Amino acid sequence: MNMQSVKCAALSAALACAAVVARADDVLPLPPPKQSGDVTYTSGGVPDEQLPAVKQARANYPLVIELFEKNGQKNQYTSYAQVRLIDANGNVVLDDKSEGPFFLVKPAPGTYKVEATFNGRTLEQRGVTVGASGSKRVVFVFPAS
Repeated sequence: MNMQSVKCAALSAALACAAVVARADDVLPLPPPKQSGDVTYTSGGVPDEQLPAVKQARANYPLVIELFEKNGQKNQYTSYAQVRLIDANGNVVLDDKSEGPFFLVKPAPGTYKVEATFNGRTLEQRGVTVGASGSKRVVFVFPAS
């Protein structure tokens, strides 16, 4: 092997390693979980590089709230909606702003009302039953601003 071949092989190996590192760096973790009383939660999905982390984390959260806004005929992800979780006794057990279109929540098993407010409009889903296992998905689609 001549010196030129050695240099090309070394450069190719370095570029391949850089490409692998760049792809790994493109995947961003979710923000650390937060606590509201006995409820653990996190929110994210923005930028898109967090979506793999959201997909992986969903299995660990019994309540998944997804937030969209109408954009013509399509729904697009939205962020910064105020999300509230209210238990069967009317107690607000979670009240925080989303950091992305996904809000992952670990409340105690029970029945809840979920509210989301975006651009002054509040939508609600009543009677959401969260079990000890499995996952419940709640989707909010806000009208266009």
